[in-house]
Amino acid sequence: MAIKNTIKNKKETLLAIVGFLLLIISLFLFHYQKLLEVLDDLYNNIQSEIYKENTSSNLVVDINVDYVDHDIESNEPISNGTPNYIGFLEIDKINLRQGLLPKNSYYNYVDYHVQIMNLSDFPDKVGGNFILAGHSGTSNVAFFRNLYKLKIGDVAKVYYQSKLYKYSIVNIYKQVKDGSVNIYRNNEKTTLTLITCTKDDKKSQTIYILELDSVEAY
Repeated sequence: MAIKNTIKNKKETLLAIVGFLLLIISLFLFHYQKLLEVLDDLYNNIQSEIYKENTSSNLVVDINVDYVDHDIESNEPISNGTPNYIGFLEIDKINLRQGLLPKNSYYNYVDYHVQIMNLSDFPDKVGGNFILAGHSGTSNVAFFRNLYKLKIGDVAKVYYQSKLYKYSIVNIYKQVKDGSVNIYRNNEKTTLTLITCTKDDKKSQTIYILELDSVEAY
């Protein structure tokens, strides 16, 4: 009987040790992931400051992009079953593919689509800046809801006039939401700028600066 009790006690002790070790490992992995996120944010902030020191704001865009948590109805006229898109924005990392309407379209507005800003150049202008804005949130028009997942080095693609333009993120920074944003970029580069509200922060907007890597026919 004593032997059985000894074996039972050893099993219980072993299970307790294993359980404790699993708990320690789980806590380590949880905090390790949090540490990686903090270090990643710190790296992005440092890179952002370095980038801004080496560039200047040569353009101010009037825009307020909000977090939208309610669906917005659209009475957009449909031609042949699809809108008259002039191009597409695609970001594979966040499963985004969204059509882009002409600047003069009534529905080229953040409450209906990803908006091409009036001061924007188009992708085919060398040294130009293609500027897009979109809502974040949970609504049907929150096309930029997952931009916060993007990091420096991530890729976005624009399809425009039978060409594919590939860009990489070189800077991510925030600005206070006051009706406009300053765009910091290298004027010698052809760029894509994405603007949306900041996740979990209603008082700021986040700006993503991407530089052109390549152009190819499609």
